[in-house]
Amino acid sequence: MKKILYSVFMLATMVLAACSSDDTTEPAVKRGMVLKANVEDTDTRATITDNEGKWKFAFATNDVVKVGNDEVESYYTFTYDGNLFTSTDAKQTTEAANWCAFFPGETIDLTNQTGKFADVANKYALAGATASATTGSEGLTVTMKAKAAVLRIVGVNAGEPLDISVKTAEGKYVSGLDAVKHSANFSVQISDAKVSLLSKSDAGVYYVVVPAGVKILVYNGDKLMKTTKDAGLTAGKYYTLLTGETTGKEFATINGEKVEKEWVQLWPGGPKFAKENVKDKMTFTDACKTGDAYVWGANWRTPKGEELAPLYKDGYAVNTENVSAVFKQSNGSYGIEFTGVQHGYTNNKIFLHGEGNLGTKGGQWSYLTSTDKNNSMTWNFFFWVAEN
Repeated sequence: MKKILYSVFMLATMVLAACSSDDTTEPAVKRGMVLKANVEDTDTRATITDNEGKWKFAFATNDVVKVGNDEVESYYTFTYDGNLFTSTDAKQTTEAANWCAFFPGETIDLTNQTGKFADVANKYALAGATASATTGSEGLTVTMKAKAAVLRIVGVNAGEPLDISVKTAEGKYVSGLDAVKHSANFSVQISDAKVSLLSKSDAGVYYVVVPAGVKILVYNGDKLMKTTKDAGLTAGKYYTLLTGETTGKEFATINGEKVEKEWVQLWPGGPKFAKENVKDKMTFTDACKTGDAYVWGANWRTPKGEELAPLYKDGYAVNTENVSAVFKQSNGSYGIEFTGVQHGYTNNKIFLHGEGNLGTKGGQWSYLTSTDKNNSMTWNFFFWVAEN
């Protein structure tokens, strides 16, 4: 089932045409019904993160909405064909009844999610009810509201496994959502045994649907990442959680003295770059030293060539999936300012000074790595500013 969950959330209204047939065995009650489903325009901007956007939800062909009323125990299935939601077996009621609709179904399994942005809509719980009691003879109109929130998990460290689980305030593991009969709501499925909502083996950005409106505790393995307030997360919003820090300070030993130096990471799993050159000039032998023998001591080292490779793709082109780059002047010299572009990294920057008088149009940079590959130990790149 393919869904669409875009970067801007907007009203999605389906206007449906009637599709009904007479059941000759039950002349007083007709089968076949039409559903007009409106999705409430909910602002999904998370309040705990910076530089966030909005999302848009839209139904996809063959999506289903399960619909019940207070006179039946089961649910009718309404299917979307790209234009209409219709059901051939839904029965009108003889007396006016209250109707409730649930998407993507009456039961939602939250375990073992893929973490992919495109798959979020498969678990994105919506529920709604008719504004007043009706027999359904003229179809149903339901405004559906989000009943789940989304965690955007940023795995920071390369090779770090992620094992995301969620507990309730009572210490039970969350495993899914169940439609509450005769009510436009979902209840939380729980388990005494540990349940993983997401399992990954490396750094990256992953998306996890979780219950909204109830207090939850989010874990990565045994590490508690987040405890919400009693009111829980707001339905329809998304929240970014990082498994570690993307900026910080570390001691460097310079001329026998310990001095704190800043570092910054530009993409998930990337190296922690010093925000200044450790030394203006180094030999390859010095660049390959580690531990106390390194120029800044045991807390620092020269990056490997493969660690710098994600900055560029297709030769010398900047890899805009990880960073943006601007040629500029800083502290009297020209160079390139790289800025992270992935979620959790958009405020992280590093300025790399160029060598010599590059002028205002760009030039060539050479930086030592600790990798000897094809008799080349330097990281070389070009950056030029286009003429207006």
